[in-house]
Amino acid sequence: MNKRVFIQTAAALCVAGAFSGAALAQAMTPIKFQLDWRFEGPAALFLVPVAKGYFKDAKLDVTVDAGNGSGGTVTRVASGSYDMGFADMAALMEFHANNPDAPNKPVAIMMVYNNTPASVMALKKSGIKTPADLTGKKLGAPVFDAGRRAFPVFAKANQLDNSKANW
Repeated sequence: MNKRVFIQTAAALCVAGAFSGAALAQAMTPIKFQLDWRFEGPAALFLVPVAKGYFKDAKLDVTVDAGNGSGGTVTRVASGSYDMGFADMAALMEFHANNPDAPNKPVAIMMVYNNTPASVMALKKSGIKTPADLTGKKLGAPVFDAGRRAFPVFAKANQLDNSKANW
């Protein structure tokens, strides 16, 4: 299957799941799509089809907007401000856990990454080579960062005391 057919098929499946039959009957179906972050490399999956007209060929009028974090994207989709979005699975799970009675809960309809691209990076000269080497080190990430929010799971999986994480 070539890339164009894949993108059109994926987009059509997304729309079919998100909209009723009446909306699909229109000449062009408008879709507001929110990214998790700025226009960077991973956003190409959504920006290239817009630029090349693949969505228009599939009768989709897609607007892709930059985001400011996965948590914000999930909240905007839940509020109805956006029809769809690209966000970290941890942010989606956190939204569901914190909003059990929310009338509009976003759901994951397509997995982009097999594993989270979140990572802990350090300069070679720091001597950090294993998760245990992080003990007592200062970590940096914004409080809303999905990787930071998932750090307790990382710590538990690596037998680290999360209470000693220094942010």
